[in-house]
Amino acid sequence: MFKKDHWSIGKWVFLSVLVISFAIAGGSQAAEKGPIKIGFISPHTGNWAQQGIDMADGFKLFLEEIGYDAGGRKIQLIMEDEGATPAEAVTRARKLITHDKVNIMAGIWSTASAYAIAPVCEEAGVPLVVTLSAGDDLTQRKRSKYITRVSFTGCEIGHVAGDYAYKKLGWRKVVTLGMDYAWGHECIGGFHRTFEEAGGKVIQKVWAPIATTDFGPYIASLKRDADGIYEVVTGAASIRFIKAMKSSGLMEKWKVMAPGSATDESLLPALGDDALGVFSVMSYSGALKTPGNAKFNEKIQKAYKKNATMSHALCYTGADWIVQTIKSINGDVENKEKFFQALRSLEMKDSLRGPLKMDKYGHIIQNMYVRRVDKEGNAYQNTVIETYPMVSQFFKFDPETYLKAPVYGRDYPPCKFCQ
Repeated sequence: MFKKDHWSIGKWVFLSVLVISFAIAGGSQAAEKGPIKIGFISPHTGNWAQQGIDMADGFKLFLEEIGYDAGGRKIQLIMEDEGATPAEAVTRARKLITHDKVNIMAGIWSTASAYAIAPVCEEAGVPLVVTLSAGDDLTQRKRSKYITRVSFTGCEIGHVAGDYAYKKLGWRKVVTLGMDYAWGHECIGGFHRTFEEAGGKVIQKVWAPIATTDFGPYIASLKRDADGIYEVVTGAASIRFIKAMKSSGLMEKWKVMAPGSATDESLLPALGDDALGVFSVMSYSGALKTPGNAKFNEKIQKAYKKNATMSHALCYTGADWIVQTIKSINGDVENKEKFFQALRSLEMKDSLRGPLKMDKYGHIIQNMYVRRVDKEGNAYQNTVIETYPMVSQFFKFDPETYLKAPVYGRDYPPCKFCQ
């Protein structure tokens, strides 16, 4: 009996030592490969500078919390300014790929920049994890195994907004106004489709150049017999637009709905009382009531002395997604097929934004929140008033049928009720 027990103990010790030895060897091999280089691109100048800085801060914050270490390897973060044009963004991306030899690319704010950078990454065989940009076709008609997105699409925000405007706000006739580029086209296209399929009518579509500084003439042209307006004006331009709307008196007559980027927490102090009552749709709110978000707000306040924004949250979550993927493959990011598969098989049941999982096209499935700008004491917030659970980029439509139609654009869907 003693000998048998002695052998059992000895075998257990031997196996334990063997497992530990393999783990140490695996960790040593991972470390010998050198650091995992992540290239991160976001705007630090221009109309979207504050959002881009918040993106970088959110991404860095998560990496700082884990000591820039994952899967037995150090992480080296190399940041670049996205610039003001897609051409500038491509120049930065090529530098990260050819000069810095990054293993992974992440970030990107502008839809136009994302569409330009994606084929550069694909050509070089570098995985691109989009942590904010919303261009629909990145994970739809132009999807690639090299591209994974953990933020949102313009169309899914528009789909939810159109559904809510008809079913909950009671709108029946709507005017839309958007910046005349892909983000505006895709948000408004998604809104247009779901609003009219529910029974409503889009009676006017107005497009403003992306560099517009004076929205007065565009607002003056809006048809007054609508029930409300869906607007897609983002960044610092949103402050000018909302103030112009307030001055016109239309906000006394209409409710206003927009993507969440129009009333982002970074803009709320400047928007002030002018934005009170504005509805928006986004996959995050600083006022979201989850345990994870409460802790996240505390971290942002401590690190940056400001309230958490959408850009902070989405890029923090994006860094978490990348790190969990690296850990799941023991740091072997050079095995790209394994890395791609791991990126898409990961699931978070309790992220600060709520549950997250990936569809087969490389885009996140997530809660979408309808928010309203309210004032709590002396501070403004995006109060969550409705949750659409686990929304797909295709909303309630069959993906394969959906993908046979054109991407939402300036003139698609066509405006049947515009005159």
